[in-house]
Amino acid sequence: MTKSIGIVETRGLAISIQIADAMLKAADIRLLRQETIDLALVTIAIEGDTEAIREAIKIGTKLAKDANQWIASTTILRPDVTVNGLVIEIAKKPT
Repeated sequence: MTKSIGIVETRGLAISIQIADAMLKAADIRLLRQETIDLALVTIAIEGDTEAIREAIKIGTKLAKDANQWIASTTILRPDVTVNGLVIEIAKKPT
């Protein structure tokens, strides 16, 4: 079964950690990477089955919006193998 990918971008490291924790507790997903672009932009990438990703992104987006720290969210359902490979390579990149 092909995994799906979800991404949430926030302002601030603390809220991104809270969001990652809530998503991991709420759905059977795997955290691929939490990338800090600078102290103001943090991207959380997750993978899992389609329904788990949808649920996790819904929760993460709500938390970020409630804290007024949301920038963007997206769900890539059953990504093409090339896109999936790109995300996996990014996830392996050293922090």
